[in-house]
Amino acid sequence: MSNVEQTTGSAIKAEIRAYIEENFLYMHPGLEVSDEDNLLALGVMDSLSFVELVEEVQERYGISVQDVEITEENFGSIGALTRYIEGKKA
Repeated sequence: MSNVEQTTGSAIKAEIRAYIEENFLYMHPGLEVSDEDNLLALGVMDSLSFVELVEEVQERYGISVQDVEITEENFGSIGALTRYIEGKKA
């Protein structure tokens, strides 16, 4: 992986983390979330939150998310979402 790709991945991860912290984590003060923590299992996100997150990802990164791609495997954690976005942009 080149430095440009690493920077892009790091930037995407930082943007996703900031979005989740700003929009969902405020309801969970003191909760520390790692990149691979399951956001649904922790109660950070619910089905409505997933819809909001999908819309944000599509708008921010200019990618089209198919219904079958809206899974915990792709959207369940900050790390999973970062990998998903990188894969769609590649």
